[in-house]
Amino acid sequence: MADALTLANFIGARLLPFTNPRVVWPPGQPTQQGRPNILVATPKRSGTHVLIDILLNNIPAYRNTPLYIDLDQCWKQGTDHNDLLGRISPDMGYVLKTHFPVGLPKSAKADARFLKIIAHAQVLTVRRNHADVARSMSRWAGANKRATPHYETEYKEFWGFWQERSQVVIAFEDLFQPDIMTGYLDDICHHTETKRAAQFVRPTDARLRRRIYLNKTLTRLVGRRAPHV
Repeated sequence: MADALTLANFIGARLLPFTNPRVVWPPGQPTQQGRPNILVATPKRSGTHVLIDILLNNIPAYRNTPLYIDLDQCWKQGTDHNDLLGRISPDMGYVLKTHFPVGLPKSAKADARFLKIIAHAQVLTVRRNHADVARSMSRWAGANKRATPHYETEYKEFWGFWQERSQVVIAFEDLFQPDIMTGYLDDICHHTETKRAAQFVRPTDARLRRRIYLNKTLTRLVGRRAPHV
């Protein structure tokens, strides 16, 4: 299993990285969709991509090319001549991802572009027990030498900013409860004037590694046309 995991990580990092224009902007090029953005704001290792995948698999209107926008990378990669954050309008109609303000300079908290995006988006956060976040972060850091060890500081910093800004707070455990998540999805669809898929697509069981790798591979190859993101 360790060898298979090493191979899968190599393929994901070198041959089929998620940072391709079918999956995420940057580097992809989003187009105006004419509906509100859905903003997924989470501490690291708190179900970020589980929630993003639930949204993309269950609200067809938000399956765009690219699949989602990384706000943190827009801030980091933007320049005076190419203002990526400034290009995100309130009706861009994408799923947005952020760990803001973690990993960004303190000055970012007052960035008018960030604050405008937040003010007009449907903001979703996921609350996971801090001890579970720390354990998950430690395991991830074992394979990622760039991971920061400042879990507690980042966790408090995140919630200090988002506590009063989140419109929907989802418990991490509820991400895996279809009856609960369909209720959240119905509320989101009402807010965004979209429709939920007729049948709920649940997150893939973490024990089904081959299926997860297949889903990731197809998503990175064909983006929004993948059967299961």
